Amino acid sequence: MKKRILILLITLFFVLSPIFARPQFFFGGGVEWGKLYPGVNEKEELSHNDRFNVSADGAYISHFVPTIETTFIPVADIGLGLTGNFGYGSVLGYNNGNDSITATSNGFLGFLNDSVLDASIGIRYMTVMAKERYVSFNAYALYNYSRYKLLKGNGSAEYGKRGEREYSLFSQHSISLGVGLMERYDAYYFKLDLSAQKPLDFSNGFDSLSSSGWRVSMSATFGVVFTILNENEFMR
Repeated sequence: MKKRILILLITLFFVLSPIFARPQFFFGGGVEWGKLYPGVNEKEELSHNDRFNVSADGAYISHFVPTIETTFIPVADIGLGLTGNFGYGSVLGYNNGNDSITATSNGFLGFLNDSVLDASIGIRYMTVMAKERYVSFNAYALYNYSRYKLLKGNGSAEYGKRGEREYSLFSQHSISLGVGLMERYDAYYFKLDLSAQKPLDFSNGFDSLSSSGWRVSMSATFGVVFTILNENEFMR
């Protein structure tokens, strides 16, 4: 009987220990800026787009995406938890000088005419670097979904009326690795991240990964931290 009680107490300790280990929940909003270097599949789709036709190596499409982000750390002293974010923004342009946001005499290009939607989920690790300033280093790995919607014409009459626009559409599933720095104090935090994404493309085996393109981005996020603290205890 005593042995069963002891086993039960040990089990309850491990089950309930996260509750007493100062779990932390981060919620914030920010912006992301980056570049997509299209792969073979994207180049094929864009070959029919007179504004974003990718013909040269090193060509990229830049984007600016407002985002919201959440991270849950079950045990503050371990610093490993789940993270996810969602964003919807605009493609800024293509590096051949053909901007995405343009005013033309007979056209109607503006913010979100060329749009991108992003959603990610994965794991994030945080560790404190300078306790007196609450500066933390973080690293993360994410599964990402991105969808690009790029207007084919410049909005003039030759490309149809406003309700008859044609778009190039393509989606990407990718894995990203990133690092960042976070400064937090009390219930607020500010974070800068850098990440690189590689699309998942196994249509022709692993050889297709070398021609699937890639994406780089940097983001800035400001938000609040919710945590459970004991009396006279400060956040880590």
